[in-house]
Amino acid sequence: MTAIALHPGAERRSFDWIPILVGVLTMATTLVFLVYPLVCAIGGAFVPSGEPLALENLTLGNFERFLTSTSYKRAFWNSLVVGLTATSLATLLALPLAYAVARVDIPFRRAIVALAVLPLISPPFIGAYSWIILLGRNGLITRLVAHVFDVQLPSIYGPFGVITALALGYFPYVFLIVQGALAASDPYVEEAARMMGASRWRILRTITFPSVVPAIAAGMLIVFIKALGDFGVPSILGGEYQVLPTLIYFQIHGFFNLNAAAAIAMVNVALTVGALGVLAWVNRRRTFATITGVARASRRATGSGAKLAAGSYVAVVLLIALLPQITVVVSSFVERWSGNRIPLIWGFGNFARVLTNLNQPVINSLILGGTATLVCVVFGTVTAYYVSRKRFFGRWALDLTIMLPFVLPGLVVGVAYLVGFNDGWIVLTGTATILVLAYFTRRAAYIFRSVQAAVGQIDGKLEEASTLCGANWATTMRRIVVPLIAPAILAGAILVFATLLGEISVTILLFSAKWKTISIAIYEYVISDELHNASAMGTVAIVMTLVLVLGASRLVGRSMSEMFRSWG
Repeated sequence: MTAIALHPGAERRSFDWIPILVGVLTMATTLVFLVYPLVCAIGGAFVPSGEPLALENLTLGNFERFLTSTSYKRAFWNSLVVGLTATSLATLLALPLAYAVARVDIPFRRAIVALAVLPLISPPFIGAYSWIILLGRNGLITRLVAHVFDVQLPSIYGPFGVITALALGYFPYVFLIVQGALAASDPYVEEAARMMGASRWRILRTITFPSVVPAIAAGMLIVFIKALGDFGVPSILGGEYQVLPTLIYFQIHGFFNLNAAAAIAMVNVALTVGALGVLAWVNRRRTFATITGVARASRRATGSGAKLAAGSYVAVVLLIALLPQITVVVSSFVERWSGNRIPLIWGFGNFARVLTNLNQPVINSLILGGTATLVCVVFGTVTAYYVSRKRFFGRWALDLTIMLPFVLPGLVVGVAYLVGFNDGWIVLTGTATILVLAYFTRRAAYIFRSVQAAVGQIDGKLEEASTLCGANWATTMRRIVVPLIAPAILAGAILVFATLLGEISVTILLFSAKWKTISIAIYEYVISDELHNASAMGTVAIVMTLVLVLGASRLVGRSMSEMFRSWG
């Protein structure tokens, strides 16, 4: 047996204060930049506009508007309609697609799964204005249908356009989760039912579908939460159709009424918590376990009819889902399109114009996203290590606090930072710092979960051996732990940076003229009806994000679908 030679001073080594200091700084950061803004937002929701937070000022007046104000009531019900309908439509699109990929022997399954992830890489608001190009009042498809069939298509503005864009932008979450559940399900149960004479339809109805109900519910929850908190799509396609996120934006940019905005944000949070409660209820009622130790996948249908039907459905859904991204890229090369059915002039003029005139938003996005990513890496790595390795009171609360902003809609975090840091002992509004910290709050969970999983795979005896050899905590982290978890850290960092390039829900509330980002530049182009310039900038954002996500997937040896499935 090989003996470990102890460092001469190991036994009389002085107390290692570094982990204590790091732990204190971590908790302080959590309290100041995660807990404090959320608490301020909750408190501000119960105080009239312009009044300080004090016991005598507490009121339900901001919430009473949901009972008395027509615009508030309309926005509330519109949000529910959009969230539920977009979720239902996304699920209807995703379930047959997931079944076709997992249970039918169609070719190019890996390519199909990779293509299905693409709508998640670019935020839905980037694809939202492509529907204006296609189905707007002078859209390509609108004019074509009117010319050929003499039929006027319904307007893309309003609930139809918002629901369609959100469903097509978020359905991959349901698809990825359900497809993974179908691929991992127990094949022997279905085979036993088949041997007993059950038809394929009965097996699907009584075994296959019930076994993946928790996965379906989880995917639907993600779509509902994201649709409920989405600002970009309703602001571009909604027109007069107002929802809670646009109502928050109106209260801040129209009246700068932070208290009313905080109350609306709390209602949005209540709907999110309600959705989480429904998921917990479904999971309690539907509990399944595999008892056979499956080592092979379920048998796929090989009949020509099944393959033709599945292949046709997959092709149609992917074409429709990818149409916004295709339109954005194609439109970015259009320099002149004056009422004709096809563009007259193609070229790179749009790219030259936007990159010349708007190089500052690109630089700002790189600076803000890079700084926020660095903060996320440091905080997420240290916190994940402590939660995984240390036993301390309130560990579950720290975990919940880090994950909560990731679950909440972006506008809620934006409102929390405005309420918390607009006045008082720390004033950050209008600065780059407030954007960096808000980004950090929203994305720290990416690094936290990624590193937590990596640390869980490292045997703690390695660190114990390092300590026995005389290394302090900092040396052990630098020379043993960090090198082992470096791929997870780097992959999480790339994913954080990539998702921040198109972030708009937080940015729209916190940015200043000096710190305009790519997403804000695109949004302003769309509002100004400069759609070809918006397409050029959107193409730049899509390509940058795609390259970064591909790099992260190569780094950790996981496909893009596996990465987004785990982070859904």
